[in-house]
Amino acid sequence: MPPCYRGAERSRRRSAPRRRSPLGAAPLAWCAALATLTLRTPTLAGVEHLREYQDYILAYRLRALIGGRLRPSGAPLSLPAYAARRLRRQALAREVTASGDYRAALRDVDRLTDELNFGFWHNPGETVALLTAVVAAGGCPTLESEAALTDGLLTPQERARAGVDGCAVLGRYYLGLVRASAAYLDAEVFDRLRGSLDALRERVPLVVVDGVVTDEG
Repeated sequence: MPPCYRGAERSRRRSAPRRRSPLGAAPLAWCAALATLTLRTPTLAGVEHLREYQDYILAYRLRALIGGRLRPSGAPLSLPAYAARRLRRQALAREVTASGDYRAALRDVDRLTDELNFGFWHNPGETVALLTAVVAAGGCPTLESEAALTDGLLTPQERARAGVDGCAVLGRYYLGLVRASAAYLDAEVFDRLRGSLDALRERVPLVVVDGVVTDEG
């Protein structure tokens, strides 16, 4: 660039409005997760947050399939929207422990917990509520086998992204969580089943790039 243009270019850059992050002052890990969504290449810092978002989307889809009182009240959240609410829940949880009058904050935490499907797959109490709703609904074909789970909860693009082996791992992991929680009253069986699934989690493919826009490109 000719020298006479460099000053003008620097001035233009300084005066250009900054784009605001949808998360505000978000922790670096969530920022890394958002960068991963853009780059389509998982980074170490953002992988677990993307796994959590995938947990949310698959729980949302399963709740929608079962319906009834489990049916989500709104549309699925994009990753930035999920991250913003997740950070809000985290801040409110701190308020609950620090504030003398915590009732309003606790109500908001409960509301966000339900909206974010927080603990849906990993909290046995949530899973038992799921199974109770399934029984009341007369069953759920999606939970009858690992293949049925991936067919019912993943889009065709996501199944193609995972491949045959990836779908098998994903189905085994998420259906395994449901089965393990169904046995949580037997602490020994529950711990054994969940222990094997904890090791499997790192092999679960990240196929939900965005729960709202799932197509590549």
